[in-house]
Amino acid sequence: MMELTLLGTGCPSVDSKRFGPANLISTKKTKILVDCGSGLTQRLHQAKVSSADIDALFLTHLHSDHVVDLYQLIISSWHSYRIKPWKVYGPKGTKIFVKKIMNAWKQERTQRIKYEARSSTKAFDIQIKEYKSEGIITINDIKVKYFEVDHKPVKYAYGFNFLHKNKKLTISGDTRPSENVMKYGQLADVLLHEVFIDGELKKTNKMRTAKTLHNVKAYHTPSSLVGKIAKLTRCKKLVLTHFVPTKFNERKLKKVVRNDFGKDPIIGRDLIKIKI
Repeated sequence: MMELTLLGTGCPSVDSKRFGPANLISTKKTKILVDCGSGLTQRLHQAKVSSADIDALFLTHLHSDHVVDLYQLIISSWHSYRIKPWKVYGPKGTKIFVKKIMNAWKQERTQRIKYEARSSTKAFDIQIKEYKSEGIITINDIKVKYFEVDHKPVKYAYGFNFLHKNKKLTISGDTRPSENVMKYGQLADVLLHEVFIDGELKKTNKMRTAKTLHNVKAYHTPSSLVGKIAKLTRCKKLVLTHFVPTKFNERKLKKVVRNDFGKDPIIGRDLIKIKI
């Protein structure tokens, strides 16, 4: 059995109930993280999962709300007695990004290592592989199919299929309506899809103009289309996440998506678990 744990269902906006984007996919043998948004390590602790035990981290893209807790994840895993290197998979630019993060904290980290005298520094061995346009990576008993999605102007953004035995979990990543999500999400047991909720964000003086609203919506999938996409994939369950905004009329959203999908979507919440 495969299990999906939603660790963060929010977006860049701060919300005490919806932390930054992050998910855990697990089997009896394997634990894989997807993204590391703000509050990830706290949510892992609440889920009773040690960062020392994570087998791999997959990044959808390098937007700050998806990677801001990367160093916190690394340093906390060292404090949790991690004794194996980190395997990190990400888009082009991940190697440079991680190098800069590790360099930024090098002096502090060197001091800690010397003073605290812990038995292993394997947690600071970061092994990075960058995606091609699409491919398959095997992590123990889970096969991960990665594919490009459309989050322009972000140049490199990815979605995933997680395959275990005869089960399939499709994760859209951040994307406007994507043909690849519809292609690779066919007959998924669970489709985890991001959503921009129509009509919930309002203009606010100069900080959130009509252009702001148009552009933010333009590189996400609106609630008026996400149910249609799910129906085209013929997935068994649709789970919504990465809510923009994080506060919205849940009943209204369910109705809109149900009318298109034909079934109620699952409104994602931090720390819920979905068996696959």
